[in-house]
Amino acid sequence: MARVNIGNLKSVEAVAHPGLEVLSIGVWDGAPLSLAPVLGLPRLRTLTAYPGTLADPLEIAGLTGLEFLELGPEDWRVLLDAGAVPRGLSAAEIVAHGEWDPLPYVTLANEILALWDRPLIVQTILEGELPAN
Repeated sequence: MARVNIGNLKSVEAVAHPGLEVLSIGVWDGAPLSLAPVLGLPRLRTLTAYPGTLADPLEIAGLTGLEFLELGPEDWRVLLDAGAVPRGLSAAEIVAHGEWDPLPYVTLANEILALWDRPLIVQTILEGELPAN
């Protein structure tokens, strides 16, 4: 496992080796990072990337062994729009930081679930009036 962020290793190049299974890209204050150094690594199964840290989310399509992928909503949107979500995924996570409305993320999650014909997240709208106190 390798962590690239402002407090640990400073480049994807520094962690690229054939035995790498988990790559975590955390909070980053430099230019967005390329995944080119890890493309084709035979054991890379997990990628987590803090929102805004990837120079080109479409590079993820070249990580053919991925089983778990955690990205921010914008990066997921890029992959979905390009039809580039890795087909070998067993699990996925949409990560959003700060205050956010969950409804757009449910829609995004349902698009991801639909790629594998998985049950969608059901949305229920309740209408009514709350009693005044």
